[in-house]
Amino acid sequence: MHCRQATRIISDSHERPLTLQEKVGLRLHLVTCPHCRNFKQNCGKLSQLMKEFAKNSKK
Repeated sequence: MHCRQATRIISDSHERPLTLQEKVGLRLHLVTCPHCRNFKQNCGKLSQLMKEFAKNSKK
């Protein structure tokens, strides 16, 4: 798997469940790629912040 595929799958994972093939491929890629691990971590943080913002804006 290339970084372009990995980042697409990471982004998709916030919108839909991943297939087993996507999960395995992504996990193998993340073992060897610090850049995509960082991207995954940042996407998770951003997703959480957006959820908190949406929750707080409803008040």
